[in-house]
Amino acid sequence: MVDNRKDTKKVAVCLIQNPDGKFLMTRPSELKHFGEYQDAWYPPTGHVKEGETITDALIREANEELGLIIKPIKLISEWQQDIPGEIAYWWNCDVVSGEIKMNEEIAEYKYFSPEEIKKLKLWPAEKKFFDKYF
Repeated sequence: MVDNRKDTKKVAVCLIQNPDGKFLMTRPSELKHFGEYQDAWYPPTGHVKEGETITDALIREANEELGLIIKPIKLISEWQQDIPGEIAYWWNCDVVSGEIKMNEEIAEYKYFSPEEIKKLKLWPAEKKFFDKYF
């Protein structure tokens, strides 16, 4: 169940597939401090800012972090994150235009099949999500 209290932080997660059915995953740069998950992979993700809709956050984050213009297509799931008080909204998104140009927050990106994703180092919430839906 989603916690709708004001202190709940919303996280927008973009699931972007290439024509081969592989999902775009990223790893953080050293600018982010994720402790034991510093080298973990995750889909393009970002916090929803105050006054911003989840779909606006998806569009903003994909553009800021990767230089892509995306279109949110469908909400897949609302999922409790690993950080208490954070709820992730997982959306299927299509790339409308642009080529990937990473910003300083992203160290690496790559497309992976669902089977490959399950073998990657992921945050626990991401692992549960991919295990359940793929």
